[in-house]
Amino acid sequence: MKKKIISLMMAAVLPVMMMAGCGSADNTQSGSSEAAGTTAAQESVAGTAEAANTEKTGDPYKIGVVMYQWTDAQGTNIQNFCKYLQENMNVEFEYESTFYDDDAQVSCVENLISSGCQAIISGYDTNIVAAMSTCADAGVYYVVALDHITEDDFAGTDPGQYFLGGTKQFGGDLAALGKEYADAVADSGITNVGGISFPAWAFSDAPEIYASFQSELQSKNIAVQDLTFTSGMTSDDVQQNTKDLINQNSDMDAVFGMASGLDYVYPALQGSNVKLIAMGYDTSVESLMNSGALLAAGNNNHTQAIASCVARIINALEGNSYPDAADGQYNEGSIVNGVAGYPVIGTTEDLQNYQNYVVPENGADGCVTAEELENCIISYNADATLADLNTLTNRSLSDIVAARQ
Repeated sequence: MKKKIISLMMAAVLPVMMMAGCGSADNTQSGSSEAAGTTAAQESVAGTAEAANTEKTGDPYKIGVVMYQWTDAQGTNIQNFCKYLQENMNVEFEYESTFYDDDAQVSCVENLISSGCQAIISGYDTNIVAAMSTCADAGVYYVVALDHITEDDFAGTDPGQYFLGGTKQFGGDLAALGKEYADAVADSGITNVGGISFPAWAFSDAPEIYASFQSELQSKNIAVQDLTFTSGMTSDDVQQNTKDLINQNSDMDAVFGMASGLDYVYPALQGSNVKLIAMGYDTSVESLMNSGALLAAGNNNHTQAIASCVARIINALEGNSYPDAADGQYNEGSIVNGVAGYPVIGTTEDLQNYQNYVVPENGADGCVTAEELENCIISYNADATLADLNTLTNRSLSDIVAARQ
């Protein structure tokens, strides 16, 4: 629950029924260690280039994707990337939406299995035990794109050979993210900053991100108040708590909005001189930055997250596993996780690069190309490793720009 909430919060547009947004526009490590691959699987990699070309002429791998909705910025970005992969790799995608009803997760999974999907990407850890059990019974792989997964998520049960893990968000380094936000606003002229987050049970990563943000700015002689947690999850809760924070600190000139900054925190700042530092991104970012109301924004790199899942799925379907899977940097006990970055936008140049290379309409211009992804799939590259994949799906905005120019 707590991980799902913050993953949602990072999406751009918020539906009325939830605190944050991510339906269908169209109507798992094989136990990590077991999927480590047998000698036969390793031998099957021989002649990979020829084998890969042969596979492309056959039926594509059919992959289902479950999200809360598909009509927001997150959903649009993910579907654009999936369309690009479908046009350039031997994959086909099917989409389902729970429309924010957690109880619908299993029925969405069942629908995708019935439609012939060989693997399913779930955005979140929603009903993971029941969903995974349904997939295991059908011999279908399951991977989580926008949450890292721990053994606790399975409450002591064995995830089984069809579970392919989760995906660590925020670039896998909360302190580094906090510092990046601090660096993005340090020269903006602010002198006194506060922060507001959903309750710690809902956004468990917030304290560590904020502590790093606070420490970095304080080292630059900028006053930073301790983090304030909202009393609840609704828009009204966040706005009232934000107004209280400002009223109690009359010299505060900026707020780090970690409780759906653009949608819930920003309305409470309108009419004041207090500027926003936001976790989140939507189409309002450009106008707010140009007006000076927004100092920085950021967002989960959904393309990187999906790319990580697709590589792991294809490996599993082809009976292959990374030789370093058990030693993955983002593993949680026996659970093998991938990783996705979190670009921070602190300047108009950052914004332009984000629009051009992170959320472009043409996937070939984006942060992971089909060719780059294939190089991290064992049937295309016998030397591919999990470390290679994690490096690809955790490149910074500047790294991505450099690769495209």
